Amino acid sequence: MSQHSEVMGNIDYVGFYKDELTDYYVYSTLARVERNKDRRSALMEIASTELRHAKYWEARARELGLSVGEFKVPWLKIIFYLTLRLLFGLAVVIRLREREEDEAIVRYVNARDVVKDPALDEIIKDEVIHEDYFIEEATKMSERFNNIRDFIYGMSDGLVEVMAALAGLVPVVVNPLLIAMAGLIVGVAGTISMSIGAYMSVKAQSELMNYRVNKVKTALRVMPISTVTDKVLDILKSSGVPEEKARSIARELSEYKDAVSDMVITRELGYVESTENAAKSAVSTGVSYIIGAALVILPFPTIGLVNRYAALFTSIVLMIIATSVAGVFTAASSNAKMRSVIARNVGLSLLALTVTYLVGSLAHALGATVT
Repeated sequence: MSQHSEVMGNIDYVGFYKDELTDYYVYSTLARVERNKDRRSALMEIASTELRHAKYWEARARELGLSVGEFKVPWLKIIFYLTLRLLFGLAVVIRLREREEDEAIVRYVNARDVVKDPALDEIIKDEVIHEDYFIEEATKMSERFNNIRDFIYGMSDGLVEVMAALAGLVPVVVNPLLIAMAGLIVGVAGTISMSIGAYMSVKAQSELMNYRVNKVKTALRVMPISTVTDKVLDILKSSGVPEEKARSIARELSEYKDAVSDMVITRELGYVESTENAAKSAVSTGVSYIIGAALVILPFPTIGLVNRYAALFTSIVLMIIATSVAGVFTAASSNAKMRSVIARNVGLSLLALTVTYLVGSLAHALGATVT
């Protein structure tokens, strides 16, 4: 294949080279701060693999007469991932890197149709191994990640709701201490409401699932053995077990009612035993909410003593930072594009406080007209 046709094949050799070299710096930096020996070793191995990939793409680019230019170390990206790692742990970083590895696989699979090189198959294989590692590690760290995510979400809720209330009060109330007190009242009310809501939600879900589980167990106890065997047979066949083998297994399993109960419950109810505690969920929700509320209230009894609008501006900046962090967790949870999620979170938050500010301004104007 000629140089011209390969370049026209939408293969970004220089871009691939820079992406792989960027990944090398990110992984090697993460490895240096990792205390767990096994994870540090895995990250260093991934970093060396990415460096090898970068050299491959650099060589291909030079063969085609393309200039790779001078590579600038992506310090902002490195600092971003390093900050996430130090503040929230490796679980968040792994979730985000999983998406990037997945995107790399897609790009290289598309490139393989143009670049007929067996070495590229090995690179794709390496990227798949990296993604598998991240999926495995993400599964191990899922509980820790979910706890951090839920805390950040709760804090974000408190922050945005109280911030919207504060924005509505600023045009009306001159005294910043009164604004802070009103915000505190809103924050405490929201904390109580959210805590009760979280408790009731988790409790109701737990009670409903326990009722359904007990109902299935009771039904299985009174069923004839033949009916139980047929249920197990259907589950095994739908899972791809050959019919003769399934019949043999079903006959043996039907004698063990507890094992059959677990199988039927998991299949019919999608039940997975949860460790979520209603009281713990309520406390966690309440604490995270009031922390978020306090974050945007604090500027008013401090900076607000000089100028309440300066306090409002400071609170808005804090809100933008916090909602951006929440966006990172949303992107990591949903595998969505981080920039889009952050932009949406910040945009909606600013819209909420803008509306309440305008309502407050309108109320102040109407009050002045009436008096």
